[in-house]
This record gives sequence, structure tokens and C-alpha cells, in this order.
Amino acid sequence: MAPKTRKKTRKKNKGITLIKKANTLIEARYKFDVWETRFFLTVLSHIRREDEDFKAYRIWYKDVIKTFGLRSNQSYDLLREAGKSLMRKTFKVSNVENGFKRETEYHIIRTVNYLAEGQQKQGVEEQEYLDVTVEPEMKPLLLQLQRNFTAYDLRNVIKLGTYPVRVYELLKQYETIGERTLRIDELKRMFELNDEYPLFANFHQRVIKPSIKDINAHTDITITDVGRIKEGRKVVALNFVFESKQVDEVKRIRGEIGQQSLDFPDGEVIEQVEEVATAVSEKDRLFTAYQDVVIQKFGVTPTVFLKLLESREEKHVKQAVRVTRRAKMNGQIKSNIAGFFVNALVNGYTDPKEEAVKQKEKDQKVQRKQQKIKRQIEALKEEQAVTINEQIRVLTNSDPDITKRAIRALRRNPFVKSIITDKEKSLKRKLKIEDFRQDKGLRDMVKGKIVELVPEHFNDMLQKYEEQLAELEGQLG
Repeated sequence: MAPKTRKKTRKKNKGITLIKKANTLIEARYKFDVWETRFFLTVLSHIRREDEDFKAYRIWYKDVIKTFGLRSNQSYDLLREAGKSLMRKTFKVSNVENGFKRETEYHIIRTVNYLAEGQQKQGVEEQEYLDVTVEPEMKPLLLQLQRNFTAYDLRNVIKLGTYPVRVYELLKQYETIGERTLRIDELKRMFELNDEYPLFANFHQRVIKPSIKDINAHTDITITDVGRIKEGRKVVALNFVFESKQVDEVKRIRGEIGQQSLDFPDGEVIEQVEEVATAVSEKDRLFTAYQDVVIQKFGVTPTVFLKLLESREEKHVKQAVRVTRRAKMNGQIKSNIAGFFVNALVNGYTDPKEEAVKQKEKDQKVQRKQQKIKRQIEALKEEQAVTINEQIRVLTNSDPDITKRAIRALRRNPFVKSIITDKEKSLKRKLKIEDFRQDKGLRDMVKGKIVELVPEHFNDMLQKYEEQLAELEGQLG
């Protein structure tokens, strides 16, 4: 029997909306984009403490827009695509059995019912929702949680991006302690960023630093210190020290009382970076990690290997090991394996497979850069459309006849006139202004004509966006 749909009425949301997750889910391995994050959090907001089974949850587009403080003209398509993409995504939850690390992979969404694309007729807003059912296997991670879980108010994360939400949840687990150390490799594993940001500086700049800033500006906790823990010269972990904000400060953040600036000196959180170095040096770590293959199998002496490690990184050692193994397997080394490895490490020997790997990494880097630029272009176009719409709204409020003038001008265009005539024949009546508002194609034509009729109100903004778009498109090549 199909579960009864829990319909959430579209009314102003007041008070706490509790999000509860098992700690194993918070530390799971997965990667969402911002709309997938919003969608999943909205589903969780429908779950009640007494629920023993998942219901069929109705997610209204207007509720999502209101809850997360988004622009009302954002597309329902984004919410629909988030629901559809979560059908294909999974959580990977880790555990240890008999000394071995294992992962359990959970599918998230079982079914999602949505409004099909391309429907713009009158009354469509009443159909802009998704009905969702959650995979029953997710029950231990979300329902009837008695211990080893973390709960927080949804209002604390509505202004956060994907990675700030993840960092926030990891810290909320330790809120009673006020401190948590997280290894960089574990963070990358949980966020599925193992192939991105190989340098700590990039990972810190793109993921950690923005997360700290947003958490401090928009949530109920403040990160007061972030210590860098090192092994040798490499940063391997971050120690977060944080505290709960006062109730009045949280209210100010949410706009419940008078606003107060939350800017920090120099526009960012003061980060005390204490160099906390461990006793294990990078050279010793590499020696321990590779001594079996380099000393025992290749025959390099310990003294020589230690000397070689003084000025080399792990990636160089790995490459030399791989090249030496392949050369041995292919019969390229006749006798002196140790000498070949030493020369491979000192001189940076490579082979066709290594070159192919490097070329692939280079291609992937270029592809990631192009994808990033494309996302920036789409975001800029969306911002441009919003800005133009706002200006048109101002103009139509001050001069209501401008819409009529635009429609009259469109009727004089032979191509547009034929479109209008066909629609009027279909409706068996003359089109009204409301018809132009309801039909997306006609609506866009009217907007474009208004821009043409009063260009002085749009030239500056159009030029600004065209220059920015041209610069980004030029970077695509």
C-alpha cells in the first residue's frame, strides 16, 4: 500500500525546524551541489520525532524559495533536477569489521514525482511541487534516533553553501566539547574531493576558509581558532575551536532584532594559525611507507634512500616506484634495479603510461576550469536577467502604459504578428495583457521590446554584463 503523502501547507514558517541525522550519516562520503543540499534538508524538515516509517513527502517549490531566502523568480527546474539527481546519488557510510574498513552504500530517494518540463499555462504554480519517498534502508540514519545523533535548527544553515553545511554539521557533533580535530584526508574523503585541490593551500582557500566565514556570519556557533597540525612541513589536520553564540546574537543574524554588522577585521575571521608540528618528520614517514619496496625489493641501501628523501616529495617517490616496477616487468632492467630506481628518482624518469596519466590530469584540470567558467557564465546570465526584470518592474510601476506600447510595437513586427495571430485564432479571441504575462515566449518578447523602447534605462547595466560575459567566454577559448 502506498504511503499517504504528508502535505506541508504553504504558510510562514515560525519557530524551530529540527534536522536530525545519525553521526555516521554526517561523516558519510557523498557530494551534493547546493540545490541537492536544499532539497535533502527540506525532506528532513518533514520528518517528525514520532515517525516510525518514512512518509511520502510533498516538497513545495514556493516553500523552498521562502525557507532559503531565494529570489522568487528562480526556476522550478532547479528543484526538479535536484530531486532527480538525488535518485542517482548515494551515501557511503564507513565502519570497521575485524580490523578492516568497510563501506555501506545507501540509496537516498526511492521515488520522486514532479511537474514535467515545458508547461507554462495558467495555474502552473499550484503544480510546482515534488512528491518524494525515501529509501526504507535509510531509517537507522534518520528515524527514531536515540543516541549517536546530531540535531540542529534548519534556520542555522539556510544561508550556507554545500561545504559550509558539512563543516557546520561536523562541528555541531562536538558542540558540548567546543573543539574538534579533523584530518585533511578525512575531510576530502567525506566531501569526495580526493582528486581536487591537491595542495592544502587550494583546499583551505576554496573550502575551509569560506566555510569558516559563512559559519561565523550565519549560524549559531562561532569558530574562534583554527590550528594547523603538521607532520614535517605538511599540514595533515585542522583543530577547530568554537563556541555557541549568545541568543541575542543569533536573533540579530536571523533579523529578529536590530541588525548589527558581523564583519571581522580585514573582512574575514581572525585565524590564529599555530604551527603544531608532530614528532614524525616527512622524511621519516616516507622512509617507513616505502622501505619495503625500495630497500627490500629494489635493493637500495637505507642510507642512500634516506639521503634521497631529503629534497623530494611523495609524488616523486611514487612515480619512481611505478616506473621502476614497469621497467622491471617489461625486461628493461637487466641487473641493477637499485641503480635504475635511484636514477629514476633523481632524474624524474617517466614512461608512456606516466605521460598518459599526466596528460589525463592536465586535461581534467582544463575541463574542471572550463566547467567552473561555464557555471560562472550561467550565474552571471541569471543575475543579468534578475537585474533586467527588476528594472522592468520599476518602469512598469512608474509608467503602466509601457507594456501596452511594447505590445503594440510587437504587433507591427511581421514575424511576431504571425505568432500572435496564430494564438488568437487558437483562443478565438484577441490576446489580453495577461496572456502576454502567462506565455513565457510572449513575455520575453515584451521584456525585450521594453528594453528597446527605453534603452537609456538599460544601457549601462547591459554593457557591464556584456563585458563580464565576454571576458569569461574569452577564457573558454
